Amino acid sequence: MASGCLAKVVFSDAKHNFIIHYLAAIGLLLVSPVVFGFSGLDERLAAIPLEMLAPILGIILMTPVFMPEQNESIYDVVRSKKISHTLVCLLRILLSAVIIALLVGGLSLHMYHSGSQVTARVFASALISALTLGALGTFASALGDSSIIGYMVSASYFVLNMLLHNKLKKFDLFTFTDGGTKVNLWLAAAAAILVFAALLWRKIRK
Repeated sequence: MASGCLAKVVFSDAKHNFIIHYLAAIGLLLVSPVVFGFSGLDERLAAIPLEMLAPILGIILMTPVFMPEQNESIYDVVRSKKISHTLVCLLRILLSAVIIALLVGGLSLHMYHSGSQVTARVFASALISALTLGALGTFASALGDSSIIGYMVSASYFVLNMLLHNKLKKFDLFTFTDGGTKVNLWLAAAAAILVFAALLWRKIRK
């Protein structure tokens, strides 16, 4: 019963507060064939569009998870509810992560059926990059109590990666694009830590 109630809350929350972000993420993938060629790419070349597009999906879908309650009057109403706000935010993050995985997976399948060598490790690398950059946006948003700050920080880090490439070493978002051969688990750990820190900071601050 409680889980059903929570599911309704999350569904209603996503529908009213985040549908525009979901549509923006889908729109990005729909226009991506105009920018990138997806046919007949080897593994490294196939990684380029995936590792470029996936982090942007992370920015779009994970950065604004605290946005509704950054209005204090709305937060006062939310705080009066029985369901933990921290739990609701965690579920928002998990929902965003699932949607990112589905979108990156859909793009990977499209590229695979177009004759590109999209391997499981390239898919995993792109997904981890998306979650890491999204988690950075989430953390910056919590720290600055503003989604705008979250967007600015995550977008800036994306640009920094484009300029410095593998000079960022373990924190390079474009692992396979920059010649790597293994999935970067450092990024996965960073994503988990940033999400935990964002939720903890938000809970303590509020």
